[in-house]
Amino acid sequence: MRRKRNDSFPIKTVLKIVDNYIIYYFCSKRKGVFEIFPDITEISENYFRISPTDISLKDTFECGQCFRFNDDGEGYVGVAGKKAARFIQGDGCIYIQGATREDTEKFWLPYLALDKDYSDVLTRFEDDEYIKKAALFGKGIRILRQDPCETTVSFIISSNNNIKRIKKIIEHFCSLFGKEIIFEGRTFYTFPTGGELSAVTKEALAPVKAGFRDKYIADAAEKIVSGDIDFGKISTLDTDAARKELMRIKGVGEKVADCILLFGFDRGEAFPKDVWIKRVMNDIYGDGFDEKRFGKDAGIIQQWMFHYARMNQDRTETERNN
Repeated sequence: MRRKRNDSFPIKTVLKIVDNYIIYYFCSKRKGVFEIFPDITEISENYFRISPTDISLKDTFECGQCFRFNDDGEGYVGVAGKKAARFIQGDGCIYIQGATREDTEKFWLPYLALDKDYSDVLTRFEDDEYIKKAALFGKGIRILRQDPCETTVSFIISSNNNIKRIKKIIEHFCSLFGKEIIFEGRTFYTFPTGGELSAVTKEALAPVKAGFRDKYIADAAEKIVSGDIDFGKISTLDTDAARKELMRIKGVGEKVADCILLFGFDRGEAFPKDVWIKRVMNDIYGDGFDEKRFGKDAGIIQQWMFHYARMNQDRTETERNN
């Protein structure tokens, strides 16, 4: 296994047992967070195996945090940044097809958060029965590190919408304003960012059929292009200040702002509260719920709770009644 060393921190070996497999991670300790470095093995040209990892591609790509990867029966294919790739689930590993080694190491591993270890989160909250059940159910979820511009527009589109329609609107949006790339003989489009958003106006958005959201998308585009909303500046602010700054965009309330912070700025302390989370807060915890106790783990706990509640509605109803 390839090891990356950081002279400032010792390399530590973390032992885990995942589905009865003993897994060793070589990792460094940075600012209180374990960073792990999976092994990358070249299978053939632009085709790599990444192991060990307990990521579930299905749960990660379908838990509502991103909208541009789809299962075509042979894996998940989609676009992030200016790159397209295919991901295939393996046993204790994943395969990535269509990426160079450099892109795999420097772009896709960080994007998939394969350098983070969430196992100690459950240890800290093992006395909470609901979190324990949700964590075990959603243990393969990873918080993707996405582009702030993409997450801003995507979660504006997600407001009062369903995932199927969100994906359709976003793909149409990208086909109008993004750049064309060919992957596996198919045409894909990048998500427009920066100056590419200058063409986004309420009138130009008509074919996208985003409904009442078109004026919010246009406002976001105008503010991003003009520099009124500066993602570089936002990344330096504390979370409360960053949230307030994002909420200057029309259509961005507290929940959407927290989604942008969690998925676009890697702010683990963000805790988006949608209808599913509010139901868990009210029905399972009552007045005693305070997400601030989760600290930097709030984001992954929110995803575990959201995924568990959404996929096990009947079970959650029983737990509430008990």
